[in-house]
Order: sequence, then C-alpha cells, then structure tokens
Amino acid sequence: MRAQDRPPAIQGTIVDAATQQVIAGAALTLLAAGEDLTTTTSGDDGVFRLFEVDEGVYQLLADAAGFQPAASGDIRVVPDKTAVVLFELSGLTLSETVVVTARAAGDDRRAPVTTTTYDREEIRRAPGSAGDVLRAIDSLPGVAATGEFASFSVRGRGPRDNLILVDGIPFDKVIHFDQTIGEQEDLDGGGRFSIFAPNLIQNIEFQPGGFAAAYGGRNGSLLKLEVAEGNPVTPTFSGRLDVAGWEFNYDGPSYVAGNTAVLFSARAQDFGRLFTLIGENDIGVPSLEDVIVKTTTTITDRHRLNLLGVFAPERFSRTVDNVLESPNFQNTLVARTSQDSGLLGMNWRWLTGQSSFMTNTVFFRDSDKRSVQGDTFPELANDPAPRAQDVPIRADILDVREAEREYGWRGDFSYVTDSDDRLTTGARVTQVELDYDIRLDGEWTRFVYDRNDFRPDPSQQFIVLEPEFVNAEFKDTAVRTALYADYGWTVGGRVTVTPGLRWEHDGFADQSLWSPRASVSVELDPLTRLTAGGGIFYQHPQFLEVAGNPLNSGLRNERSRQVTLGVNRSLRPDIRLSVEGYYQALDQLVIRPSRTTRFASNVGTGYTAGVDLLLAKRLVGKWYGQITYSLQRSRRDDNLGAGSYDSDFNRPHILNTLFAYEFNDRWSLAGKWRFAAGRPTDAFIVHEDVFNDSSSLRLRRRSSRPTSTGCRTSTRSTCASTIAGAWDG
Repeated sequence: MRAQDRPPAIQGTIVDAATQQVIAGAALTLLAAGEDLTTTTSGDDGVFRLFEVDEGVYQLLADAAGFQPAASGDIRVVPDKTAVVLFELSGLTLSETVVVTARAAGDDRRAPVTTTTYDREEIRRAPGSAGDVLRAIDSLPGVAATGEFASFSVRGRGPRDNLILVDGIPFDKVIHFDQTIGEQEDLDGGGRFSIFAPNLIQNIEFQPGGFAAAYGGRNGSLLKLEVAEGNPVTPTFSGRLDVAGWEFNYDGPSYVAGNTAVLFSARAQDFGRLFTLIGENDIGVPSLEDVIVKTTTTITDRHRLNLLGVFAPERFSRTVDNVLESPNFQNTLVARTSQDSGLLGMNWRWLTGQSSFMTNTVFFRDSDKRSVQGDTFPELANDPAPRAQDVPIRADILDVREAEREYGWRGDFSYVTDSDDRLTTGARVTQVELDYDIRLDGEWTRFVYDRNDFRPDPSQQFIVLEPEFVNAEFKDTAVRTALYADYGWTVGGRVTVTPGLRWEHDGFADQSLWSPRASVSVELDPLTRLTAGGGIFYQHPQFLEVAGNPLNSGLRNERSRQVTLGVNRSLRPDIRLSVEGYYQALDQLVIRPSRTTRFASNVGTGYTAGVDLLLAKRLVGKWYGQITYSLQRSRRDDNLGAGSYDSDFNRPHILNTLFAYEFNDRWSLAGKWRFAAGRPTDAFIVHEDVFNDSSSLRLRRRSSRPTSTGCRTSTRSTCASTIAGAWDG
C-alpha cells in the first residue's frame, strides 16, 4: 500500500490560542530525542498531516509568522492509528525576540506562574497515577494528596474547596467514595478513585489559586479537565478484565455521520473480591460503574459541537461479617451507601469573526445519595468468636438522603483587538433543586467528640445525639446567576494588565456578591516573567450544611481575599523554574459549634500563606522530572473562645520529587517520592470507664483485661472518650 493510501500517522490542526482561528502556512517540524526528522506545513484549513513516521514518542515544533514558536507535548505514534493533535500558538509579545517555549511553561500572560498543564501522554506516564488524572496532579505546587487516594488539598484548603470543571461544566462528583462511613468525611471531602478510566482525559489545566473572574463558586484551586475527543480518522477498541472487574473503550469515527467522532468508555469494579483476595475483609464491599461518552461534530469551519454524557453510580456496604473481621472488633459500625451521579452537557463553539469566538454550554447534572449508618455489639454475644447471626445490631440509626438537580447555561465571548488586547466576558445561569432528608432513629451515644460539643455536664465524657436536634427536612429550588468581564492589554510589549469583575447572585442565601480580580504580568526579558494578582473569591456553603437545620438557610458564602506574587524563568526550552508567594485572608467561614446539633453559622475566620516552588523538565531526550516544594501555614479560628488552631489541611512543608528515564519507545523507568509535614493523624485523649459502671464497658474480648478502644478527634480537640456502653446507652 502506498504511503498516501494509508491513514496519516499524525494529523493535527494549528489554531490561534486567543481567537481559535486556524493558522495557515505554519511550519511543523517533527522531533525525536531533540533531532529534526521531517517537516511539513499547515494548509488553508490549518490542518497538517505526517505519514511516514515510525512507532515511538515524538514532539512537534510549530512556527508561524506573528506567533511564538512552541514545542508540543509528547505524541505517541502506534501502527495503523492516527495520532490527532490540536496545537495552539500564542501571539508574539516581544516582536524583536523569538524564543521557543514548551507548552507546559504556561505562556498565558494573564495566568499565575504556577499554572500547569498536562496532556494525555503526561497523565499516562505520571508515576503512581495508574492513568488516574486526579492522582497525576498530586506532585504539583501546593498540592498535598490526602493518602494514596484521588482526593487532594491545595495550599491548606480542603478537597471541598477545589473548583473542578469537566469540559467547562462545574462537576464535583468526579471522585468515587468521597464518603463511606460517617458524616464528617462527607463534609471534609475525600475520595478513592476518579470516575475517569485511564486515558480518558485529553489535557488538564491546574491553578492553585488566583484564577480569573470567569470562575466562581469555590475559592481554593481551579482544575479544568477536558475529556478526550474521539479519533475522526482511525478506530481503536480496547478492553480489560481482572479480579476487580472489567473495562471497555472505543475511540474512533461514529460511522453514522462522517463529520462526527466518538469516545466511549464503560467499566465496572467490585473491590469486595479484591479485598477478600488480600485479606482485608474488614473494610467492606465498595463497587462502582462508570459510563462516559463524548461526541465531536464539525458542523462547518466555524461551528463545532460536543456532546458529553457521564453516568457514575457507586455502592458501599459494611455488614456484621465485616465487623467480625476487624481486629479486636475495633470498628463496630455497619453502613450502606449508594450514590448515582450523572451529567449531560452540550458545548457549541462558534467562530463569530476573524478575531472573536463564542461558546455556549447547556448542561444537566443530578446526584442521588443515600447513607445509612448503624452499630453492632459483638462483645454482647458472650462468645470470643461470635457468629454474625449472634451479634446484637442496631441498624439504620442515621439515615441521610440527598437529592440534587441542576440545570445550567454558560456563555462566553472572547475578542482580540488589532493591538492584541483581549476582552473576555460571559454569563452563567443555573437552577438548583434540592431535596434532603436526615433521620436519626432514637438517641445515639457517641464516644468521639470535640471539646466544643455540647454536654449537659462538662464532666460527661460522651455526647448524645437526639432526634429533635438532628432530624431535618429541606426542599428548595433557587436560581444562581453570574456575570463577568475582564480586559487585558499590553503596554510597551512587556507589561500586561488584566482587571476583571465578577457579579453573582446566590438564590439560596439571597446574596449578591461582587468579586473584583486583577493581574499584572511583566516580561523582564524574553525568558523571565513576573506576575502579581489578587482579588476576592466566594464559596457556596455545602448543601448538606444548609439542609441540616432550618436556621442554616441563612448561611452566607464564605469569602477569601487573595494576593499572589510570582516569577517564572525558562532555563532552557524544556526546563522552567517558577516561584510564587501567596496570602489568603479567610472570613465568613461556616462553623458548626457542636456535633449534637446541626446548627451552623458564618463566624469562622482564618488565613493561609506560603510559597510554592517548581523546577520542571519536560521530556526532551531521554529523561524528564520535576521537584516541587511548598512552605505554608494555614490557621483557623472558630471564634468560640478556644482561639486559633492549625487547619485540618495545614501542611507546613510539602516536598514532591518525580523522575523518569526513557530507555526506548517501549521501556521506561519512573519514580516519585513525596514528603508532607504537619499532623496527618489527629490528637486524642483517652478517658476510661466513662460511665463509672463496669457493666457498661465495651470490652475487647480477646484481651486479658478490659481495655479502652481507640479514637481520633480533630487537631483542635482536647478530649475524647473511648469506653462505649451498650447500644441503648
């Protein structure tokens, strides 16, 4: 078969990053190990094709008049499959100087210097990620992974403070099992696995703070995930079957319409079988399914349509059998949880002119969750090795049902002037429907508590949850709207100033909010950029908090006032060094004074301050790697008389190192090591014989003498009790 009769090995489109217009006549040079292999040019439609390319990993160098030359991310070529590339070039800022930049260097002059992007190949190769996009970012500046799972905290803020967009749509259900047993995990955030199977995300963009006026609702970090588009040229089928479950993927043309490509992924995993195999039966049985489909249709040269569907159900159960597998019956809780999360979205991009484009996104998301918790009493079975049917159980003590529906529209317009100034403006309108029901079946004695938790007698070393203070129903519908605009202009070719303003109205809090933002970027020389930024950011209260008590309907948005100052230096085209300092003043934080009631108020204050450092080398030649170090301090004050304390996610020192060496196209060696200081485990105080009644002791039957069980409290707590009585208290 002649070369031109076969599909191209690499096919791509070159566009202007600011206007999304195609760039004709751009020169493309294929690189391998830093050596030029072949060249081609883009046509009038901005498309280029390369045919005679051997299997391997390559880079492309793009150069076009009036644009900054740039190297692509890594492109993997495999036989009989076309690698599809979208290449964006930024306009020159210093016309007399041309410097080749790596895409990951963050050449958006309006973005903080710690802004980082990963492409599909970099996500796949990230050590320890197993292709999970949310595990691939745990070595970025300011990021601390919360264990070996997919959740992460940033700059002393918790997982719930991260704004996550999937194809531009806010979607916070990207992590499975963000709560398993106990409400506190649900409030603080957690997570075990992302909903995305490996290789489903085309690229990510991460900003640890200080993002533009286009984004709101969260005041921590910004993570933008772009689901990969189907390959319009060659189809690929793949599958997997193992002890945990199965997976099936399709990436290719739709074969229904010639201008439409499809990406489809489905998987199911049951970790109960895996836990049985490795002898961890006390954990419980989590299972999940994920179905993700995305279609991409090129309607005309100026109109492009994407459709996205996500369905991600999960289940978890912990029974008496699991309790009996727990060492010394330490964990006596039983639970069952279920959550069905879904997202449907449509994105239409319209090139409205030679210097402008518009995107319109409509979406629907829903989430139905139920969490039921109970307790067991194996010590009352009068048998050192009791059977499940002999263990007393109080099931369904706490039953929490959460239903959320959201219908939304997002519109964005971008215009670039003849002098390369850029106007970006847009609007958001969403309607949110909530239906929450919280039920406690009788009094429930709890032996882990904070010193602020209400006790009728201060000497009482336990707390009692009562239905009259816990039971709640909340059903409401409200509209949230937002408008934003920012305008960036360059002075003298070196200084870019971008003021912005965001206005939003929260129908639940009946609160109108103004969020001024601003950034300044100064190009000290062709290789060095200095940035400064700041603004006001607001964060919606969690729905579970709002629903917990009728008085909580008046909860206001939490506020963060942020400033940043950073510098970025390109040491070589493939190596960059960035340092950024930041300070965030926090107020109107939602505080729940006592676990015995679900009342909450906006009385909390605090701050987060620190410095992030990044030294990164892209894969050019045989190796790549990066080192990040973060120095931070995160403090909170509940203003309840106990003073300030380190936040739950305070990490004074975070050090991440990553190194990889490519022996050849098939073999590579990679490793990652990280260190985080702080208090990853909580302090606790043990109080024995809290009832002063030997008949009410919860014994360890396998111990030679009565012994208290263990517990943990938050770092701001000073007391906890651990001797449990019978279930009826």
